[in-house]
Amino acid sequence: MTISKTSGPDQPLRAADVSQLVAVAMRLAMEVGTLRERLATHEALLAKHGLLDPNAVDAYLPTPAEAAARAAAYRALIEALARDIEPAAR
Repeated sequence: MTISKTSGPDQPLRAADVSQLVAVAMRLAMEVGTLRERLATHEALLAKHGLLDPNAVDAYLPTPAEAAARAAAYRALIEALARDIEPAAR
């Protein structure tokens, strides 16, 4: 993704830019909604079966391998979002 040196908060957005930003916002909203729903389901099922102490989630520290996998997934999401805001006429 290339960002113009003149871009900034006081620069007007073209209609295509606004459309791309809306697409990014919608993708993020869908991701967050899905993740919240699935996380709540997992936590409820684990608590129901006595397998999860609610404090354990907040206290958990991922292993280096888990942290690397999370970082890779995060990067993939950011790259997908960046593709959404690239000019359509590449």
